[in-house]
Amino acid sequence: MRPASLAAMGLTGALMLLLPLSAIARDVAVGLRLAPPYVQATANGILGIEHDIIAAALAERGHRLVPKLYPFARLVMTFNQNEAIDAAAPVIASLPVKGTLSASYLTYHNIGLSLANATVRADQIADLSRPSIVAFQNARVLLGPEFAAVVAQNPMYREEANQQNQVRVLFNARTDLIIGERRILQYFIANPEPDVDTKLPVREHLLFTPINYSVVFRDPALAQDFDEGLAAIKASGLYDAILQKY
Repeated sequence: MRPASLAAMGLTGALMLLLPLSAIARDVAVGLRLAPPYVQATANGILGIEHDIIAAALAERGHRLVPKLYPFARLVMTFNQNEAIDAAAPVIASLPVKGTLSASYLTYHNIGLSLANATVRADQIADLSRPSIVAFQNARVLLGPEFAAVVAQNPMYREEANQQNQVRVLFNARTDLIIGERRILQYFIANPEPDVDTKLPVREHLLFTPINYSVVFRDPALAQDFDEGLAAIKASGLYDAILQKY
């Protein structure tokens, strides 16, 4: 491009040409799923641990998060088929995602939960072929092949998209065990539906290894920006402040 052409564009336009693509700020549409306290709809819009971490990491590189909500079971499929969203979270490498995975931004701790006064044996995954179980959606995929093989033998196993319903059936003694992420289950126990009494003590069954989740990006440059922003908010203390806020 001739100098006269650059002058006609003005300083801002010229600088935009000289900057790498990853440095150009943009709105980033990210597919998320409702799961308080990670992602929740409030009167002030979409908030939550997961939302706020992703938003803060992108903001470090000048980008703005635009959340798009989808059911968890459709999140990966929507990302793979719909170019209207630039990224999706949470995902792991074993899911069939077609994009660039970020560094891990959040660790989930899945547990089993039973009523303390119930005689439920769930000390290891092999025990899960017997009790009635309500797990979170996609648990068979995310909790590993041993879990999937064991619950395939259990006719009283099912998965529930609405995790508030998991808490309902547990405290109404309509299932022996629920399986979900600890913070999510604790949230719904602390914020129950009006007709659900969650005061009974519960027992945690620590059956699963933690899962480190990533964001999948269509654009590798955005994935790099996110990783750099994530490192920055961890170094500044903002990451820990977001965790403590919720």
